[in-house]
Amino acid sequence: MLDYLIPLHPKVVHFPIALFTTAIVFDVLGFIFRKEDLHKTAEHIYVFAALLTPIVVRTGLWEEERLHLSHPVLDKHRMFALWTMWVSLMSLPVLWFVKKELSRYCRVMFPIFLLVVVTCVTMAGHNGGRMVYEYGAGIEE
Repeated sequence: MLDYLIPLHPKVVHFPIALFTTAIVFDVLGFIFRKEDLHKTAEHIYVFAALLTPIVVRTGLWEEERLHLSHPVLDKHRMFALWTMWVSLMSLPVLWFVKKELSRYCRVMFPIFLLVVVTCVTMAGHNGGRMVYEYGAGIEE
């Protein structure tokens, strides 16, 4: 019945990649043009992407199980995906606390978390792309 959703991972994986990347662009533009609204937009996009990431990671783990995949590149892909998820999720309460209690540090901490997460999601995407294009993972004949 829901066979059109399988595989689900390739259908949802691009959202956090695009959202985290968009958040860093908005934050940089907010810094350059000194526009607080652009920074707030970056924060909102970041939160949405962080909350979406566990769904995307879970679909990837399902795909790994469904296809019985095992490969060193997949291990790297999974590691960076999990780092993306955990760093982004764990940063949310930290950033919330800093914003409420130590607001002057938020403009320093947010870009640091954002840069770490964008680096992790970029590496996860790179290794996921390698799995598909170099090794044909998930390609059905």
